[in-house]
Amino acid sequence: MQIDIPAHIEKLLFLHEALVIPGFGGFTATRTPATADYVGGTVSSPAKTLSFSENLTIDDGILINDIVLTHGISTEDAKRVVDEFVDKMQSLLSQREIVTLPGVGRLYKNYVQKIQFLPDATNFNAASYGLPPLQFSPIARSREVTPDAKEIAASTTNLPPTKDPGSVTPPPMPEATYSPERKKTSYVGATFGIIFLLASLTAAIWYWQSRKNDKAQKDLPKTEENATTNSQEEQTSSTVANTKEPEVIAPEKTTEESVQERMNAAREQVKNGKLCILVVATLSKKENADKLESLLKEEGFDVYTQHRSSHQVGIQFYYTSPSEIEEKKATLSQLTGVNNIVVKRK
Repeated sequence: MQIDIPAHIEKLLFLHEALVIPGFGGFTATRTPATADYVGGTVSSPAKTLSFSENLTIDDGILINDIVLTHGISTEDAKRVVDEFVDKMQSLLSQREIVTLPGVGRLYKNYVQKIQFLPDATNFNAASYGLPPLQFSPIARSREVTPDAKEIAASTTNLPPTKDPGSVTPPPMPEATYSPERKKTSYVGATFGIIFLLASLTAAIWYWQSRKNDKAQKDLPKTEENATTNSQEEQTSSTVANTKEPEVIAPEKTTEESVQERMNAAREQVKNGKLCILVVATLSKKENADKLESLLKEEGFDVYTQHRSSHQVGIQFYYTSPSEIEEKKATLSQLTGVNNIVVKRK
């Protein structure tokens, strides 16, 4: 008899706050109140969110009893069907596969061999199941501001007393005052200062360049000028014969030459080493292989991949002693949780 265990799990999560799959783990439902999204203008109904734990392995009898009552089989047969389902899920998870429970979520193992759960968007709250999000929009209200009676009374009491229009005398006219005109700002001084600054800067650059040329000429070996007359040729030849040639000192190696020598030495050491390939895992799905490959690249390894009927993912490096291979294997085991790392080539 073919029994759909995931359908029983989905049905029971609507009726119970917790459900245990014997020998595998348990689901726990947490109630969440209605939430409002003011940006999107929606109100979501109350719901129940699921979480999974591997520590809940003690059988609570809910799943077994539901299978017995639904299919009319014995308790031993129901336990046997559940054990076969658990063994199948454990086998798929050990092969780095993703186990999908329709309507509930997906299960997979991470790189430290811990089961992770990704719930679906199913609302397991039976009271609000199937209710769509409610759309809303804010209501704009207009408000008329009326002055307070007390403010009106206070403003009227502070007014000055009125006078008879006939008795009002015009105010005296102000005396004429002299206001000198403002002088326009002169930019002659600022312009002269800028010209003087540019001239000083030009002179400084010319002086620095001339000093640099004089120094370069002093470093160059001195040469004798060609004589224009026979008397100058005789005097030059006698002077050269009586003087000694200066000793040429070999220049020291620059920093760039020393760095280049160290890089050449490091390349020569890599050439003398041997290539080693360590296979971390052989996976059947390419998406899992891509996840492992991206993890190794983030850690700075030179990734080795081979895609045929299955996908091999590992690293490759040059070594000079066998102890380097063991160090790399220990590092990869600590990073990915895989203990049986295969040495493909060395």
